[in-house]
Amino acid sequence: MLIDWNSSLVLGDARIDQEHQDLVALINQFYEMLHRGAHRDDLCGVAFTLAEQVTQHFNNEADLMVSVHYPGVLAHQREHKMLMGELGAFLHRVEQEDDCELRNVITFIKDWFTTHVTTADAQFVKFLQDNTLCSEPSDEPPLAEML
Repeated sequence: MLIDWNSSLVLGDARIDQEHQDLVALINQFYEMLHRGAHRDDLCGVAFTLAEQVTQHFNNEADLMVSVHYPGVLAHQREHKMLMGELGAFLHRVEQEDDCELRNVITFIKDWFTTHVTTADAQFVKFLQDNTLCSEPSDEPPLAEML
């Protein structure tokens, strides 16, 4: 396991926390497959699913930030844009690079994710909580249950 889902990653907004937990599950799934020596096609499938879910999560966050007039939305979106560039390069490497390089990239994603969640996302959720706009749990099943 690359990322241990623990209380330091729980921000207190049910929807955001669930999306983060689903992303952690996919990151860990990719990492475990990589260490087991999974076939490149299988790695590509998980990597593209991860990229799709990250994109959807970023869009969900951006929509929520705009709807609540979050003052830090532009800076937050810049961080998201930077990671999307890295994810594009990551997807290219998954298709072509050796597994050693992929371990370096997945470690970068882990470090970026945990730092972003505990700083930028935590600031946004605090803004939501301070403005009593914290979301209720979603009726949709977690992504991890759909895999």
